[in-house]
Amino acid sequence: MKALLSLGANLDDRRRALNAAVTGLDALDECEVLAASSAYETPAVLPDGAPASWDKPFLNAAVVVQTWLEPIALLDRCQAIERSMGRGEHKRWSPRTVDIDIVTTDGPPVATERLDVPHPLAALREFVLAPAAEIAPGWRLESGGPTIVDLRHRVAALPSWMQIVNATPDSFSGDGVMHEPESVVVHPAANYVDVGAESTRPGARRVQPEEEQRRLAAVLDCVQSSDWVRPRLSVDTRHSATAAWALERGVDVINDVSGVSDPAMREVLSGSTCDVVVMHSVNVPADPGRMIDPSSDAVDVLEAWLDERMADLDKAGIAPTRVLLDPGIGFGKTPDQSLALIRAARKLQRFGLRLLYGHSRKSFMRRWADVDAAERDIETLAISMFLARDGVDVIRVHAVDRHVRAWRVVEDLR
Repeated sequence: MKALLSLGANLDDRRRALNAAVTGLDALDECEVLAASSAYETPAVLPDGAPASWDKPFLNAAVVVQTWLEPIALLDRCQAIERSMGRGEHKRWSPRTVDIDIVTTDGPPVATERLDVPHPLAALREFVLAPAAEIAPGWRLESGGPTIVDLRHRVAALPSWMQIVNATPDSFSGDGVMHEPESVVVHPAANYVDVGAESTRPGARRVQPEEEQRRLAAVLDCVQSSDWVRPRLSVDTRHSATAAWALERGVDVINDVSGVSDPAMREVLSGSTCDVVVMHSVNVPADPGRMIDPSSDAVDVLEAWLDERMADLDKAGIAPTRVLLDPGIGFGKTPDQSLALIRAARKLQRFGLRLLYGHSRKSFMRRWADVDAAERDIETLAISMFLARDGVDVIRVHAVDRHVRAWRVVEDLR
């Protein structure tokens, strides 16, 4: 039996507690951890009149396990791990060292006094759905019901943050770390870290795979982690040789700005289980001289392209559950077309794919302020909050710290 579990902690060292809980699950003779998500911070869910001391934010994660236990026996093991980590009797809603809840399984439903599977509230809980969408996007809480991704889009409130790391000397935003890879600091709230070693700005020179890999290796050595609960590591490349190299190093995601248009890339990806970011572009590097016809509806163009590309991926054996769609803001689009694609996020959810938007510091923002790329974080933040409200799954940005601060305000206002 496979089971999807939800973990939470809001006392002491929360991240350490989540990792210890996953380690405990994997150490069980009857259980193997297949995947663990990154961590998401969310406010505590509290009843009216709860003591102020209970108002401690949670870190949440999700885990998929293969187990030979029946659901009740799995519950017993989970509760034993909770007790071993110091969780004792406590009032409902009060802070706790760790929670381990069974969300759903690939077996029949369970309804007993001790356990209901699927979890009756899972479909309404952002802190369950967002981590689960990382590692089990195509799962369904119950047979015939909506997928985890579809449920997340309905709740539409808790985004995943993807931190951009440019291992280049010619990044358009001036933040390349090629010469100082040790300077990279992964933000604690980052759910993904996307490392790229070839600039895609207009006029950028092509980088050969060997040089690309050399640049990537220096950064990956600094950011890879052996923790269970950690940001998912993404490599931004359009070269199949580099994708194969990165997968051998254990990366979780290949982010292909050329939309997996190369059959050799599809062949590499078909032999793996990694997630795949499929980005729409007219030309890479970006070329202001090559654009979608300004009179065309960019959303219609994207949808027609996506139908063709998903057929290619299907032939290659790359399942839709592995795909994150990136509309390619700024790549061959006019400023108005980029805005149309930003406004279309809810419409694009009809494909049932996870959505990733990479709008950070792009040049179309000059319509609001004619400033250098590094000064466009205010505009980036405004768009990011709009996208989060509309249920975009992954928001790819340079300044994760500022986004997290802004998101905390939005959370409190909600």
